[in-house]
Amino acid sequence: MNLKRISLFLVLFIFLIFDMFAGPFGIQFGMSLEQIRQISSTPPQNIENDWYRITPPNTHELFETYNVQIHPTFGVYFIQAISRNINTNSHGAELIGQFNNIVSSISRIYGDYFLRDHLNSESIFNRSQDFMFTLQRGDRELVAFWHREEGSTLPDDMLEIIVVAEASSSSRGFIILEYYSINFDKIEEERSSVF
Repeated sequence: MNLKRISLFLVLFIFLIFDMFAGPFGIQFGMSLEQIRQISSTPPQNIENDWYRITPPNTHELFETYNVQIHPTFGVYFIQAISRNINTNSHGAELIGQFNNIVSSISRIYGDYFLRDHLNSESIFNRSQDFMFTLQRGDRELVAFWHREEGSTLPDDMLEIIVVAEASSSSRGFIILEYYSINFDKIEEERSSVF
């Protein structure tokens, strides 16, 4: 009988731990600032307004900066991860490779997505070796979106996921990964009505 209780406790404990860390990087939408303090391995650093820099329980080797936005009523409603610098050639090969890896990993979990790989038609820099230059200038976009409208299978509390490739120079770039809570638009509307 004791052994059964211990086994049941272990199974429940494993499910509890899994549930606790089931969100992106181990963060659940709706968590309060106090709950974020408990799971972050460094004290949350207030960047501005409702933005906090944290170290989540589940980090990824590519990403070095993690930010969350926390609403007093709705809790965490936005999760952002920013990659380390990625050295690349002018074609953006390494940056594109890392972008594709992240997109592939996310699509295995959330399914279909929309990819926008677009160069402004008015740009004169249209050679493949101009990739990083045009990305830095804002003439080019490389973005993936997960929405229900695209056939993505998102949890009920998630509005969308966005992955963006950015360039800081012609030989260096980074990736931004963002998760939006279903309450994101409601909070943004509330904020714009105040100002």
